[in-house]
Amino acid sequence: MAGRLRPGPDVVRGAFLAAALLLAALPAQAAPAGSAQNFLDRANRLKAKGPLALFDSDYRRLKDEATAAGTSIRLEREAAERTGRPILYCSPKPRAELGQTEFLRGLEAIPPAERARVSLRAAMLRILQKKYPCRR
Repeated sequence: MAGRLRPGPDVVRGAFLAAALLLAALPAQAAPAGSAQNFLDRANRLKAKGPLALFDSDYRRLKDEATAAGTSIRLEREAAERTGRPILYCSPKPRAELGQTEFLRGLEAIPPAERARVSLRAAMLRILQKKYPCRR
């Protein structure tokens, strides 16, 4: 194997450095999209921007995701009431109220490892169940 070329130490060092920089640029264990942790990470990023967050394109996406999760939960509750199945939370009003700060604090109260595994909808339902428990 006399004709084989071997890269010099500078080339090997450069390749190693490039790989290390690439790995460092990747987010450390980013939470899966749609998870409660992903939502909370994005919300905290927006909170750090202060009033400028309103102009960030992710603001509307977060709001839409939370609204969709809440609507899904509400529709499931209404269907359960109509069919006589047990309801999952018992708010005194037909439409449960959950403020932005209250919702984010509820997400933060879920242990991080679990928050990374559960969907935003499941986390929101858990928060509603804690706020509006059913007396059985």
